[in-house]
Amino acid sequence: MEFEEAARIVEEVPPPHIPASRGQLLYEHIRKNRPENLLELGTARGGSAVFLASALEANGTGHLTTVDSTRWHWKDPTPQEVLEKAGLSHRVTFDKHFSTYTWFLKAEIEKCLNDDGSVRPEYDFIFLDGAKNWSTDGIAVVTMEKLLKPGGWLLLDDLGWNYEKHAADTPFHYEIEIAKLSPEERSEPHLRRIFDLLIRTNPVFDQFVIQDGWWGWARKSPDAGQLASGGVLSGRATDKVGGASSLRRYAGKARRGLRDPRRAAARLTGR
Repeated sequence: MEFEEAARIVEEVPPPHIPASRGQLLYEHIRKNRPENLLELGTARGGSAVFLASALEANGTGHLTTVDSTRWHWKDPTPQEVLEKAGLSHRVTFDKHFSTYTWFLKAEIEKCLNDDGSVRPEYDFIFLDGAKNWSTDGIAVVTMEKLLKPGGWLLLDDLGWNYEKHAADTPFHYEIEIAKLSPEERSEPHLRRIFDLLIRTNPVFDQFVIQDGWWGWARKSPDAGQLASGGVLSGRATDKVGGASSLRRYAGKARRGLRDPRRAAARLTGR
């Protein structure tokens, strides 16, 4: 399916969903990099799923698993109806078994746990567009990294979002009572802190791109299998790559990847 057709389908879907301009970035990334196994956390109306699945359909291969909470009920249309109408339902599996996608990730870790205690990565691309909350998305990012294959990309939406500015007209946001948050919790952008403190500090990631202050991309190094995952949790490499000196080399690569975001962005979409 061509992007223009996918954009017309999403335009008819009620919000919330990403705009076509961002949908095009998703579409072009999938077309260029041809990941096989995709994971989306935060289905909502299914708009992003249309862009992802349409790119898979154009590639002629690949599958998307999209996860949402049992607490949310999207109707008129449901995301399943959106994908079915688009003719893309064969490319998508919907998962709505748990109240939060962090529990889905926990179940995936259990499924992919090897006898030696390591985790077998399952996904080539993971897109997080959900709670926008440190407590939920912080643990999600730590868990997602374990499930992301070396060379795969992690994408976070809403880096600039905060409760004070973007949820000022409602007392609750996804069941979080905003009045009970501290001033810092209301004013700071949770996803940006997650990106800076949990992703950039993790030595298994070697490329970083921030687009418009709102989208954050991170690539898991193709050599990540030689590093211990965990970043700020473990903070060390395995003996295979020489301990602390290897961490310093990977940190240097990460810093270099941040110096020219336009060049890095071109690698994402082929522009």
